[in-house]
Amino acid sequence: MTLGEVIVEGLMAATTIGAAFALFRYDLVNPRNAPGYSDIRDALKHGKPLPSQWKSVDESNRAGYGILALCFLSFGILVFAGARLAEFIDQF
Repeated sequence: MTLGEVIVEGLMAATTIGAAFALFRYDLVNPRNAPGYSDIRDALKHGKPLPSQWKSVDESNRAGYGILALCFLSFGILVFAGARLAEFIDQF
């Protein structure tokens, strides 16, 4: 494993930790709104919408959603461009 690959893997781990931090620190998910068996059955049979576990955006959690979006964006960039970034780092 080269130094570039180690750095890219470390950045991917950091983005995963950042996403977990945003979820737990800013309290973005409400587990009490989790759909039960009857909700899922009604959604499949009758097309009823499922309740969302995600809290709506307000002043208290706006930064959390921003951090989560940046983490997802950076993780996606690293997935698709990680090999090129590792090669670029290994040139030095």
